[in-house]
Amino acid sequence: MTHTICVATDKGRGSDLQEIQGTSLPGTRATYGYFREALEPNGFVLANWDYERGYLDKQLDDQGMVFLRIPVKVLQGELDSSDAWLEMGVPFVIKHVYQTGVETNTGYVEPLASSLMNQFQEPVDKDAPIEERWVQQAEQIVRQLEKIFA
Repeated sequence: MTHTICVATDKGRGSDLQEIQGTSLPGTRATYGYFREALEPNGFVLANWDYERGYLDKQLDDQGMVFLRIPVKVLQGELDSSDAWLEMGVPFVIKHVYQTGVETNTGYVEPLASSLMNQFQEPVDKDAPIEERWVQQAEQIVRQLEKIFA
C-alpha cells in the first residue's frame, strides 16, 4: 500500500510543529518492547512520557534542537513495561532553539555541560520555524518505518 505523505503546520496547538500526514503509522499498535526493539537501532528514544502517553523521539540535527516525534498512547499496561500495548499517533517534526554558550567556565567539558544545562533552560524559541530539509529527512524516516511496521 502506498501513501502520499504531506506536511501540515499546526499552530492551533500553540506550537509551530509540522505534522506528517498521509502516513500509515497512526493507529499502529504493538507492545512497547516491540516498538523499542524496532526503533532504538534507528535512533529513537522514549521521551516526555508518563504512564499513559509519551513520545518516541529521533534527533535530526547535531545540536539536539530538531526532532522527529511519534506520539504514543497506552492502551493497556504502563508505558515503562515491555508488555504494555501502545498505539502510535501522527508523527511530527518539532524544533526547540536553546541558548548556547552560557555555560562557560563551569569546569566541565563544554558538550557535556551544554547538554546538561539545556534541559533546564527556557528555550530561546521553543516553536522555532522548521527548515524544509528537516521535514524532508523526517518524511524519509517515516517511509522507512512504514516498511518496518507493514
